[in-house]
Amino acid sequence: MEILVAEKAGFCMGVERALNMVMLAVGEEKGPIYTYGPLIHNPQVVSYLESLGVQVAERIEDIPEGSRVVIRSHGIGPTELERMKERRLEIIDATCMFVKKAQRMASELYRDGYKVIILGHKDHPEVRALRDFVHDEVLIAGSLDELPTFDEPPEKLGVICQTTLNTEFFEQAVKRLEARVPNLVVRNTICDATAKRQQAARDIAEEVDAMIVVGGRHSSNTRRLTDICRDRGVDTYHIETPKELRKGWFLGRKRIGVTAGASTPDWMIEEVIRAVQDFGFQRREGKSVVSDDGKVKEEKMDAGGR
Repeated sequence: MEILVAEKAGFCMGVERALNMVMLAVGEEKGPIYTYGPLIHNPQVVSYLESLGVQVAERIEDIPEGSRVVIRSHGIGPTELERMKERRLEIIDATCMFVKKAQRMASELYRDGYKVIILGHKDHPEVRALRDFVHDEVLIAGSLDELPTFDEPPEKLGVICQTTLNTEFFEQAVKRLEARVPNLVVRNTICDATAKRQQAARDIAEEVDAMIVVGGRHSSNTRRLTDICRDRGVDTYHIETPKELRKGWFLGRKRIGVTAGASTPDWMIEEVIRAVQDFGFQRREGKSVVSDDGKVKEEKMDAGGR
């Protein structure tokens, strides 16, 4: 049995930057640090940060005045930023540069008189922040069924999207909107890392019998990867840790694919790969293992069939 690892998987640049900023702040030893919401959608990483004294605050009012607060990579809107300033919080802005780009484009579309439609999940923190940049005068669609039909299309309609959106959904949605709205302006704000991870997942899903997708249950981009793999007709299992793996998933399989969301650390991916190697390799003369560079290499079994 072979294990194939997606060429692009795990931490994206924005998540890695946010984590590095928090670790630098911890090292300064200037008192408590709060993140406004979990820094990333990965419970294991959040638990580790909590062990270092980094606390999660779900409301700005729960952060003591004058404290340090980290704006996570999803960003916040102008209204929440003003509330932070009113509490004299020391702001560490870890907003992803791709999210900032989407925020700027949303603001420009609104300024130029466009009705704005956001393609994305309405409850995602990034989308909630984007809404604030257009003063909540916005349409939101998380699926093709949620796209507006328009009895009378707006004179000017601008499209932006959640940076972790499924690229296939984006293309389909834009095609439908173009058929309904004469003056459509499209701003593709899907981040480069998301697009590459999604394409890598598509590529590997075509070659395997089953996919393991590693990442937090609440991670939007991880769920997108799961959906992409399942859409290819391959059995797909979304897990957070190797403890969730089940032997029955691997029976009769010849190739297992592994990918991971942008908020999944490398060490967790490696733990899952090692755990997958413990299932069923005795059925072959040799086994494939994943080297440090992510490539598959062949090794002989030992006498115990492991």
